[in-house]
Amino acid sequence: MCFEEIEDISMYNFIHTESELCEKCFQSLRARFINFYVGDVKVLAVYNYDDTIKNLIYKFKGCYDYELKNVFLERYLLYLRIIYAGYVIVPVPSSKVDDEKRGFNHVEEIFKTLKLPMLCVLKKEVKEKQSSKSQKSRTKIDKQIIIENKEKLNGKKVLVVDDVYTTGATLYKAISLVKSASPKKVHALVIAKTIDLDKRNKKNNIS
Repeated sequence: MCFEEIEDISMYNFIHTESELCEKCFQSLRARFINFYVGDVKVLAVYNYDDTIKNLIYKFKGCYDYELKNVFLERYLLYLRIIYAGYVIVPVPSSKVDDEKRGFNHVEEIFKTLKLPMLCVLKKEVKEKQSSKSQKSRTKIDKQIIIENKEKLNGKKVLVVDDVYTTGATLYKAISLVKSASPKKVHALVIAKTIDLDKRNKKNNIS
């Protein structure tokens, strides 16, 4: 992240000699591990979508800095592998055009670090840039995401993954499609969650 040589004398870097995060960069990420629900499905967000995480995702996703793929989950891989042991990862899709332009699918690359089985059965039919849309129009995501080979999820424990949770429309649709495949269990994991407007206002004493 900072392009400096890692010289930290810490227990973590002593044990993990191939670490890609210095202690300063690790502390700047400030993991929160936020639990919430989309319908009846439990979701875990590792970070708040603050400026640091926003800029990091932009560099990776928008500027094609592929080497950043490992830093989002590096310090938490063991913990996440334990709580999601036995799950199959299903990534929320991005458009084929964007994937071809950047040379990789950003969601898939981040969560490959978990080293869990991955099934890319969800597909996005039309390119739609969420950030340019109103909240109302974002909820019309239903016709954009489809599921293929759904029989592969039958009876399995499925972990739906995405980079950022905003309105929840995309994740809700993805979870609905996964549920239609009759899995044994469904959970979701996202890198970051936007701060609720009402909570932000309360923090800033805005009524």
